[in-house]
Amino acid sequence: MTQSQSNSHYTTTDPAISEMLTSMDTSKNAGKAPTASIEADPAIRDMLISMDMPRYAGSASAEIVAGDWRLSLANGKNITLALVQSGSAVFGKGTMDSKSISQEAFASGSVYGSKLNLDIVPENGTELYAVSIDINSHPYEGKYVAFLGNYEAQCGMLTADKNATEG
Repeated sequence: MTQSQSNSHYTTTDPAISEMLTSMDTSKNAGKAPTASIEADPAIRDMLISMDMPRYAGSASAEIVAGDWRLSLANGKNITLALVQSGSAVFGKGTMDSKSISQEAFASGSVYGSKLNLDIVPENGTELYAVSIDINSHPYEGKYVAFLGNYEAQCGMLTADKNATEG
């Protein structure tokens, strides 16, 4: 198991995880027109591209994702997040609940077209949830890959609800 964790190409050897990560890849949307255009400052855009972070340099969806979110994962975990949006960048914090255990969780990611993509880490720092949510229509549904420390990655489906906060 330790060998699989040190292998940077490990996730590509599991066909289910590889397919899940490919389906969550926002670069597939690169040729599609976004639903709304929020132009970044050219200098910032160039800097983000030079940093190999084009997901933050693109145009954001017309759908505003800022607000309170609740994600229900197939593995029984529930994540509540208060998200903030700046252009296509999304970040925030909340809690992750599993049975009787509750801990803070932190999220960052981006929105492009009809996809909200987040990386969520609980405060214990031993897990990473890569989440992709289709925000095109309610009820929101998506996929996740859970990277669990010294264990094999797991993937599953999720549902999400949003209650926008007034600002």
